[in-house]
Order: sequence, then structure tokens, then C-alpha cells
Amino acid sequence: MSDSSSNKRRLFIFIVLIPFVLAIIYYALFAVNRYVSTAEIAVRQTDSTNSAINSPGLALLLGSVNPTSREETLYLRQYIISNDMLQILEEKIGWLDHYTSVNHDPLYWLSKSAPQSEVLKFYQRVVQVHYDTETGLLKVEVQAFDPEYSQKVLETILKESERFVNELSHRMTRDQLTFVEKELATARTNYEEKRDELLQFQAQNNLLNAEATATSQSELIASMEATLATEKAKLTTLLSSLSPQSPQVLQQKRKITAIQEQLKQETQRLIAQDGGTKLNTVASKFRDLTIQAGIAEEAYKVSLASLENTRIEVNKKFRTLAVVVSPNLPEDAIYPDVPYNLLTILICLLALFGITRFIVATIEDHRD
Repeated sequence: MSDSSSNKRRLFIFIVLIPFVLAIIYYALFAVNRYVSTAEIAVRQTDSTNSAINSPGLALLLGSVNPTSREETLYLRQYIISNDMLQILEEKIGWLDHYTSVNHDPLYWLSKSAPQSEVLKFYQRVVQVHYDTETGLLKVEVQAFDPEYSQKVLETILKESERFVNELSHRMTRDQLTFVEKELATARTNYEEKRDELLQFQAQNNLLNAEATATSQSELIASMEATLATEKAKLTTLLSSLSPQSPQVLQQKRKITAIQEQLKQETQRLIAQDGGTKLNTVASKFRDLTIQAGIAEEAYKVSLASLENTRIEVNKKFRTLAVVVSPNLPEDAIYPDVPYNLLTILICLLALFGITRFIVATIEDHRD
């Protein structure tokens, strides 16, 4: 029994007492206080229906954040904990100098000569970002050895996050607008070419509207044919009562001949033979050019309307950074929570001691 009690005491000393004393020494002499500044943000989508809401936080609470902003919010989370953000913090506020200034805490000690991979791991320990799937908010926590500096780091992160969101949004809108503007420029050029062809054709043929001229010419021919028929009827009437050589008959014949010659000329002017440049061919070509110009004009109008609609949609889909909770200035050090940590360590050590005792007892029973 004495050997068993002695073994228990030794196990208790090595597994529980010594580690717990070391933990007390660490928290009493070496652990450095860490102040935490927090903020809650989200990427929201600008909507004209909510333009009257001036407060981003109020707009967020009223549901003006479009669910499609979730993807951009996750992009932002990765950007905040990335090496790019770390480099910006180093350039603007000397991030490395602050976190390498404490050298008596072995768990939060960072060497100035540490490789970049270790610096990034340390950065991700003191800058943590949590995404809430229910509200779509990002909670950003920054730990620092000084309360003012933790707030300064977080404010810099939010400023750079806003720039990142704006640039991401601008890049998306630029791609959409560039494509639509390119289509509009093509449609406008095509419309101007077809319009110039039509104007040049009108100038070459001295006609404002070849179709209207051809219609008028057809009506003139129809009228002359009716007149010719009437005059022929009059000649028949004269021949029934007068001699073919009488002055009235001869005069009527000359009149009919003149009408026939004029009718022939007008008909030849209207109808082309073998693809000539007569009025019907001109009218056909004019109609073809008019249709092409009309199609090009409609395409230009559609492209112009598409550009305006795209601009409206781009404004609706423009992303902005909504700061729901601004960075705070910590009054007290949150970490380390000494009573909680020591209690947790003690419970874990006692559990480890119990498990070890159970294993040892099981081995002794098997030996017996």
C-alpha cells in the first residue's frame, strides 16, 4: 500500500502539481496583457429603393443587404487575414515593431528575423475574423499589447477593407460597362455607315424618296393610260360620223399619238430593262438601303438602352462596406483570463491524472 500511495503522489506531483505551478508562474511573471478591439462589418449591396437610408447600420438592420453579398463578404474575410493586409499594416503603422517589442512572454514572442510564414501565422493569431451565417456579418477582433494600438490596427484594417470592396465592385462594373459600351460603339458605327450609304445614294440619284417617286410615276402612268383610253374612244366616235381625213379626225389621231409617246417615255423611265438604272431599280435599291439603315438604327437604339439599363443595374449592384459596430477602445485587458485559464488547466491536469491512474491500475491488475 505504501508503494501504491507513493506512486500516486509521484504521479500527482509530475502530472498535476508541477505543470500547474508552472502555469501559475507563467501567468504571474511572463504572460503579457492583450487588449482586444472589435468591430462588426458586412458587404452590402446598394439599392435605389433604400437610398433614403443614410445609416449603413440601420440599412443593414432593415434588410437592405442583398444575400448575394455573402460571396464578397467571404472574399473580404480572406483578404483581412491575408499576407497582403499584413504588408499594408507593416507599411502604414509598423505592425512588426509593436508585436516584437514584447520578449518576456514565450507564447506571444515574435522575432524580428522570423520568416514571413511565421509572421503570418502570428498575425492570424492576433487578428481573427468570424463569419456569422445568420446575419451575414463579419466580426473582426484585433489583439494588441496596447489598447490604443489595437484600435488603430482595426481602424486601418477597416479602411483597407473598404478600399478592397470598392475596388472589387469597380472591377466588376468596369467589365460589364466595357462590354456594353463596346457593343454600343459597334452598333453606332454600323448605323452611321448605313445612314451615309443611304444619303450618298439619294445624292447620286437626286431623289429624296425613290419609293414615293416611283409610286407617283406609277400613278402618272395610270392616269395617262386612262386619258389615252378616253381619247381613243373619242376618235372612234368621230370616225363614225366623219371621214378619216377630216381635220377633226387627224387632230385627234395626233393627240393620241402624242399621249402614246409620252406614255412610252414615262413607262421606260419607270421600268428598267436588263437591270438598268431605271426608277423601279432605284426604288428597289433605295428600299433595301432604307431597311438596312432602319435595322442598324434599331440595333443602335437597343444598344443605347442596354447601356442605360446596365448603368442602372450596376448602381443597384454596387457593393459598399457597412460598419455595423465601430472599432472600440479597450478599457481592460481581455487576455489572458487568468482565473479561467488556471481553472481549465487544473481540470485538464486532474483528468489526465485520473486517466493515467486508470491505465496504471489496469496494467497492475493484469500483472497480478
